[in-house]
Amino acid sequence: MICIKKLSINSAELDIVRAIYESSFPIDERRDFESIVALMSDNVCFQLEAIYSGNEVVGMLSSWQLDEWRYVEHFAIEATKRGGGIGRDVLREYIERNDTPVVLEVEPPADVYSRRRIAFYVSMGFVLHKDYRYVQPSYGEGREAVELLLMTCGAASGCNLDALSRLLHARVYGVKYGVK
Repeated sequence: MICIKKLSINSAELDIVRAIYESSFPIDERRDFESIVALMSDNVCFQLEAIYSGNEVVGMLSSWQLDEWRYVEHFAIEATKRGGGIGRDVLREYIERNDTPVVLEVEPPADVYSRRRIAFYVSMGFVLHKDYRYVQPSYGEGREAVELLLMTCGAASGCNLDALSRLLHARVYGVKYGVK
């Protein structure tokens, strides 16, 4: 059985979630874990969740509630547990929590893994905005800005991607839109 549990800064699962997070995302596409812990206590819009299969932590999901959007910042299933439907179940539950549209960033379809990831999100109802140029700002010193693509689910056709990008840059990354 799959279960999702919101974590606090005192949760025993933080070390396991940190290991999954750091092994799943390149350094330029993630925060220092200490800044995630700080967000958990300082920002009511941010939450970190552990994904369980039975009693075992098998994944993590970090997300933001941003006005009329929900933003999935990081979503990962532990490498040895992928391909068994856990991610599909978790994402379905996340999408169905409320009717607020969801946005996430993905790497361009440059290899088999990025194409598979995009296909997974498309199968879950996400729309790939492949013609929209989007840059994830740097997560900090020594980290590069990364050209990514936006995917949305539950958004009105023709949603304003510039406004959405400005919202993400300001509220999630703390920079003005277009600043790397």
